[in-house]
Amino acid sequence: MGVLLAACAGATDALAFFGLGKAFAGIVTGNLVTAGYGVATGNAALIKPTVTAVAGSIAGEITWARLLRRPRAGDLLLIAELALFLLALAGWLAAGSHPAGLGVLALLALVSVALGGQSIWALRIHQTTTYFTGMLTKTISTAGNGDKTSIGASIRQLGALVAGAIISGAVLHSLRPAAPAVPLLLLAAAAAVHFRIKHRAADRVADQQGARHAMPGTEAAPQQ
Repeated sequence: MGVLLAACAGATDALAFFGLGKAFAGIVTGNLVTAGYGVATGNAALIKPTVTAVAGSIAGEITWARLLRRPRAGDLLLIAELALFLLALAGWLAAGSHPAGLGVLALLALVSVALGGQSIWALRIHQTTTYFTGMLTKTISTAGNGDKTSIGASIRQLGALVAGAIISGAVLHSLRPAAPAVPLLLLAAAAAVHFRIKHRAADRVADQQGARHAMPGTEAAPQQ
């Protein structure tokens, strides 16, 4: 599931940067550097999208972090992220796949909130799906100390990120109207895996409880 979420993040960032104003949806530090350069040069075209993306990402992180305190909120927030991507696809198509002005900022905000929320949600499954610089630094540090157990997972997640960006870029170039459908479908696949795992876990628990009840001597003895 973490692989699919990482691919979703890669696809979203490619779409955001090349289709929604040259700002990343989930890479806050890169956006801040770009915004700083925009301030230094007085270039509002750099400032507006990057600030929008940063604000959206932070808003998503705060919202998801607060709501995840509630019981069973995880599943609902995964569905909420799907809804955000669906809204982005609808807005993209309504703009003829070439949004402009406030339309660009609105769509960028939607996908940034979605990835901000995903970064918090992914902590539940102990996976990195958006913050790869920190993951790579930690992996190299631990590998340098002789612990190479996390190398495979890091390569897998980074590979998924790049694969998602490649697919998104290819669709954006060759079939532009369908570009926002790429992260949407990847997220839908991740959600399907998540709910299937939960269903199987619930079935195992039910089977174990049934087996305990069926064992001889597990029922209380009748009162005399």
